[in-house]
Amino acid sequence: MTSIVITGIGAVTPAGMGLEPLWDQVLSGRSCVRRIDRFDPGRYLCEVAGQADQFIAADWLPPRLIKRTDRFTHLAMAAAGAAIEHARLDIGPGGVPADRVGVMVGNVLGGWEFAERELRDLWMSGPREVSPYQATAWFPAAPQGNICIWHGIRGRARTFVCDRASGAVAVLHAAETVRRGQADVVIAGGTEQPLSPYAWLCCETGGFLARSGSRQPDATYRPFDRGHAGTVVGEGSVFLVLERLEHAARRGASILAELRGWAMSTDGYQPYYTVEPRGDTLGRTICRALDAASCPLAELGGVLADGSGVPREDAAEVAALQAALNGGHRTTPVTAAKAATGHLLGAGPVADLAVIVGALARGLLPPTANLAEPAPGFDLDFVRDFPRPIPGGAPVLSVSRGLGGVNVCLVVGPAGDTDADAVFATRRKEKT
Repeated sequence: MTSIVITGIGAVTPAGMGLEPLWDQVLSGRSCVRRIDRFDPGRYLCEVAGQADQFIAADWLPPRLIKRTDRFTHLAMAAAGAAIEHARLDIGPGGVPADRVGVMVGNVLGGWEFAERELRDLWMSGPREVSPYQATAWFPAAPQGNICIWHGIRGRARTFVCDRASGAVAVLHAAETVRRGQADVVIAGGTEQPLSPYAWLCCETGGFLARSGSRQPDATYRPFDRGHAGTVVGEGSVFLVLERLEHAARRGASILAELRGWAMSTDGYQPYYTVEPRGDTLGRTICRALDAASCPLAELGGVLADGSGVPREDAAEVAALQAALNGGHRTTPVTAAKAATGHLLGAGPVADLAVIVGALARGLLPPTANLAEPAPGFDLDFVRDFPRPIPGGAPVLSVSRGLGGVNVCLVVGPAGDTDADAVFATRRKEKT
């Protein structure tokens, strides 16, 4: 069977620029969530988020491109470009043919920071004051198109809008595309920028945000904890470079990790419920992913759970893991890395995969921030307070879920060493 490997990572998150700051943040067991300062959050039920404040678009992109695109595209182009550079991927003549390179992007909200500004101009000043780029800047596929144009990519390109599982769906389809021989390399990831008044309202009316946070922002997001009360989201973008092992070896790429197996499903339960109460479909999906990875339960090194912090979602995920791990749930380490940065929505699952790469390289599974006391009945072996060693060579399972019960499970195993921040020590993109 074709081996799919990860050869590059680019990350822009509330923790900073690159994998190393993200890894340091999750390893610390603390959260970098804080009160929103992009707009006045005082009239919203949730006033806190993860902000990628270290990212300045002008450091990465030319002014004309910045002017006609939204911040969620800026984040994606920086992360995708960093992943391409980290993978030492040369696209075009002398490198990988442009029509053999693909792009897969997961996104939930689109570009509302740009859209809100232009719609305000429409109502206050009339249609002549609206930017001609309004439609293309907001559109969820904008990052996909701009990444392809910027890097001259002409292969398969797709954008997936599957709620909080969007980035995982993008990675899964990227792996399938490579496995089927439809591309030699795929740049896959997610991007999200929810920090504008209307986008934040969409999150709030979705019913999954925590209804507090202004007094102690970094303690608001509490996956699986007795005090869990909802999700805290954040902005950011994370991209991976995926290719066949033979192709990577032939071009001399460094192998960071191997994507060993995956599975996807939908609960098909009831449209006004987020998930099945007992997580039955998710449990079967976990088993299918482990089977696809040829990973017996006894060899599983740990689980990066979705960990939304919504009580009914946490309960369903715990029930699914209890059933899928078949008695091993008390000895298989489970953690939720998202609590350290906020859930990055469409980019969240890809951030989890980046964390797994760091965990495998260091042999440590990070703890779950703010998990002081698991909720009643949550008898999993949660990683709390301190990191947990991962047995050498053991793969790690990533679980992602979207509204309505979109389930994506991916199994990642070790396959070499990583220096995922080398790209951030090199030159920035020239501002032309």
